Amino acid sequence: MLHARSLLDFGATLGTWFLCSVKVCHGQRLKEYNLWVCPHCERGVKVADVTDLSCEAQTSDDGIEWPWVKKAMKNFLTNLRLPPGQRALEHEVERLLALASAPLKGDCYLGIIALGFFAYHFMDTSERQNFIRTTVFGGVTFQKTVPLSYWDVYASGWPIFGLLAIAAETVQNDLQLQSLLQGEQPDVGLTGIDLGPRNCDFPGGPASKEDQRFMMALEKNLRGSDWLNGDEPSPPLPLRTTLEYLAQTSYRKCSWGRAAAYFAAAETLLSGNSVVSLAVWNSTKALVALGEHNLDGCEPNMTVYHEMQSVWPFWQILGRLEKRGLYDQAPDFTAALRPPPALPEAVRLKWQHLLHARHLKVEGKRLPMQAARPQEWGACLDDKADRAHIALSADLAQIDGLIVTLQSSVSSSANATKLCFHTFVLEQQKDFIVKGLTCAFGDAFETLDMEDHGQVLGAFTLHGQARLLIHRLDPARIWSEVGLNLTRPGAVMVGETDLSNSLRSDTGNLGALHNFARFSLHQLLPDLSRVVYLDEDVVVKGDLVELFQVPMRTERGAPGTVAAVQRSNQPLKTYVDVLQPAVPQWLPSEAPSFNAGVMVIDLERWRQRHASQLIAEWIAMNARRRLWLHGSQPPLLLLFHDEVVSLHWSWNVDGLGHRLNYPKNVLNEAKVLHWTGPLKPWRHHGVNRKLWEPHTREYCPQYSFREHTTTCRPDSWFC
Repeated sequence: MLHARSLLDFGATLGTWFLCSVKVCHGQRLKEYNLWVCPHCERGVKVADVTDLSCEAQTSDDGIEWPWVKKAMKNFLTNLRLPPGQRALEHEVERLLALASAPLKGDCYLGIIALGFFAYHFMDTSERQNFIRTTVFGGVTFQKTVPLSYWDVYASGWPIFGLLAIAAETVQNDLQLQSLLQGEQPDVGLTGIDLGPRNCDFPGGPASKEDQRFMMALEKNLRGSDWLNGDEPSPPLPLRTTLEYLAQTSYRKCSWGRAAAYFAAAETLLSGNSVVSLAVWNSTKALVALGEHNLDGCEPNMTVYHEMQSVWPFWQILGRLEKRGLYDQAPDFTAALRPPPALPEAVRLKWQHLLHARHLKVEGKRLPMQAARPQEWGACLDDKADRAHIALSADLAQIDGLIVTLQSSVSSSANATKLCFHTFVLEQQKDFIVKGLTCAFGDAFETLDMEDHGQVLGAFTLHGQARLLIHRLDPARIWSEVGLNLTRPGAVMVGETDLSNSLRSDTGNLGALHNFARFSLHQLLPDLSRVVYLDEDVVVKGDLVELFQVPMRTERGAPGTVAAVQRSNQPLKTYVDVLQPAVPQWLPSEAPSFNAGVMVIDLERWRQRHASQLIAEWIAMNARRRLWLHGSQPPLLLLFHDEVVSLHWSWNVDGLGHRLNYPKNVLNEAKVLHWTGPLKPWRHHGVNRKLWEPHTREYCPQYSFREHTTTCRPDSWFC
């Protein structure tokens, strides 16, 4: 046994206490909020940034200092390699046991998980078996225990894998004892999974010679419990040994031996460089992901308890990687991944090729219409006046977001008289939206006189300064523009996948009509040469006039059709299946993506280069080949990724609809806060509400979809 004998009496009844703490006494809290029932983790989605992984920002109601718990856990693992009489800091272990014994009120989820696997060492066999059967600590899949990727667990800094490794040793000791005494083993886990024996160590038969050689190399390399040494961890396995084994066992679809090999290769790469480059960092993450697939994906419903019985030391390898603490050496993504600016000649040749292959040519500049304009609001319909034009497209459910977007934009402008907002709505929804705006803004919302003006349904002023035009949105026209002929509005078929249903729970409704309106702005606003496009789930803190006037050229002077904030840590391959034969060879899979919810669009250049026709071709190809699953954004990425004008990151601080606890300096410097994701701040489970609510206006329940709540998520600084 690995635990200190002097602590056995103290922890004799810990299993019962911890069961009460987690399953009964604390069960209601976990039911109300935990990572595997939260709305943004539906359908097995693993999201790393929905909680404060390190728990550094949290102290529980009972005063639990989670940073101390993390440090004490690491000390506990380090001391286990020493003989009982030489172990230091036993007072820390006693304090950890006291925490695990009491009803837990803390909200540091990974801390609770760490305490659970820590508790394994202070239970007797029967308590441990009951613990495995009736809690999430063993009898469920790893994803049910911690629905994060292995890399995200590693990057949290919590020694989860090290604790799993030594917990597995207690389970294997139990199995040996039960085999001798013919005792009972756990049968069914908490979620009904059969806990009977599995064989993923050597699928298809006994261990091969390659398996035996590699296992001996791992045992020699780990040197018993030396991997627990935090000061001088044993050196990683030579990469050649790992690669040879992977090559020799390539005939296997997956196995736990290959999982161990991938983890070993990741450790070798990461620890073999004094300065961790971006290439090494990304390669290491990929290797860990491959190991995770081999470990958890060999058979359905593979539980942590099954994996604890393995002869392969995969968790020891990950535990040693945790000991090295290399997650603190993450490269500066902003600096390291800055893409090279587009060259004028490259962009010219690109469009020459695209248009020539389709027998098209660059159109000449269109002359503006000479029709008389209404004096009060006609200046918003062309470029003659010195105005900044902002386009939005909203349905009824987004009216609360629309109000906040308008209010924050006007209040953040140095001269709001220069702002012209163009809001596109379905004609049958126009009255509801206008009444909602009138109620919310009160005297600050005035109607301007107008006669019938075709596509403009109404004209208004905000705070006596900014102009707001309500435009008619024709669904047939929008779908036709992108080559879709849909009988059911809102459904965007991609292969066999209906985006309006499959993605709404995890990302928001990316297949909605209003997300495709941006492809038709060149027609909807025929006499404008430029427009800022905004989603309705934003708070504007900067001056949109400044954004509207951004030079539409890259640093190397190449003209750009769109300007946006580039996401260097989310390359194109995040959104598009780059392995599809239909994807052109020239597509650089590692090119940074951008979020299309905050864009400046050169409408004149869009018209001249027939951009909508090319986007329609991508969408048609996607309907046949299923290149992406993310709504309307990928075709923009495919067409403009190599000529996008890069905006400063502050113009789109996104992810606030699923990410908590952004660094406060980032939020302070942000010019646009963007709630990408499903947890919109006006919904009952929305997050970061305190960043959004100060910009709301009068609450009008008859014209609002806002779901009020006074509760705050315990893991969020901003509710």
